[in-house]
Parts: sequence; structure tokens; C-alpha cells
Amino acid sequence: KCRDPKPVVSGCRGIDSKHWNSYCTTTHTFVKALTMEEKQAV
Repeated sequence: KCRDPKPVVSGCRGIDSKHWNSYCTTTHTFVKALTMEEKQAV
């Protein structure tokens, strides 16, 4: 999960907002791709 259960005013634990968002999006896309590959492999 990308979002912290207790969000901080400055963002996620002081990490730069843009960096965190890009990291979050990349991770989500990567997981989604893995899930699709698994479904096709079955």
C-alpha cells in the first residue's frame, strides 16, 4: 500500500511529495503487471 495509515502534513514521512508519488505509482504498476502475468501463466 502506498499511503501511510497516519499521513504527515509534509507528505509521507518527510519524503518529497513528487518522489513518493512517482515511487508509489511505479510500484503499483509493477504489482499490477505481475498480477496480469500470473493470470496469463495459469
